[in-house]
Amino acid sequence: MNAALPNAVQEAIDWMACQRSGYFDAQQQRTFEQWLAADPQHQHAWQQLQQRLQATFAGVDGLSGRTLAKDRPVRRRALLRGALGLGGLAAGSYCLTPGWQLARLRADLSTGTAQRERIPLPGGSSLLLNAQSAVNLHFEGRRRDVELLEGGVIAEVLASQRDDLRLCSRQGIASMAEGRCMMMLDADQSRVWALRHSLRVTHRNGSQMMLTQGQGARLTASGIEIISTPAERADAWSQGRLEARNHALATVIDALRPYHRGVLTLSPEAARLKISGVFSLDHSEQALAAMADVLPLRVERVFGFWTRVTLA
Repeated sequence: MNAALPNAVQEAIDWMACQRSGYFDAQQQRTFEQWLAADPQHQHAWQQLQQRLQATFAGVDGLSGRTLAKDRPVRRRALLRGALGLGGLAAGSYCLTPGWQLARLRADLSTGTAQRERIPLPGGSSLLLNAQSAVNLHFEGRRRDVELLEGGVIAEVLASQRDDLRLCSRQGIASMAEGRCMMMLDADQSRVWALRHSLRVTHRNGSQMMLTQGQGARLTASGIEIISTPAERADAWSQGRLEARNHALATVIDALRPYHRGVLTLSPEAARLKISGVFSLDHSEQALAAMADVLPLRVERVFGFWTRVTLA
């Protein structure tokens, strides 16, 4: 969250994200109403947030923001592209929810919290999107490009008379004629794996590397480097698992966050702990409890939607 925002605005954005997460029960509604009544600044921030959303989405093909939010991503993108001007929206409105939610607005395909989805592609190939992930598709003529905007994706690639299927990110491109490959997008890097057959990786600076089956690489601002995480562990999310082998807890929590409903925070002290184990992505509360069984952690749920992990 942007630290420059007033606390009331940050809290209003968190409440909006919670309400739109698909997990908002009667108890959370009562807690929200108590928060709203506790301070006039809360009411003002919430009203301003609603007004910004209404102003943003008003008149888009006659749809309200509520209807637009429920629309399919491809249709929503077409409406937004013609009516909003997302560049100005991103720069000028504090009401946008972070990261993946903005990516969803401009994506052809996207997934929500705790949702994995397999999507067929022209020619018989397919994609498996991780939770809170978003992609754009560019399939014109011989071209078959998948632009990863947020999260992670596995591509099952069938041989075709078209060009190689390419997974594209800000840092570079991973291309494959046939086989299975994966790309995961982080804040400042992309990670790719050749899950079946070889994979060509091209950095935006022009440098290239061939990955053999099972190998992975990291694309950063400076170039391409091999990473040690084996493919079978890296793609465990496709089976709903989170596998850690002496990983920093911060890394594990980052992987769990797209599957956790509500806000999940980790204290800096706890983030430095190391952990090993296999955890369920689809049952994030159980996963957190299991982590607390092996590490000195306190897992607290605040306001019914905020989970806070700290040192015990």
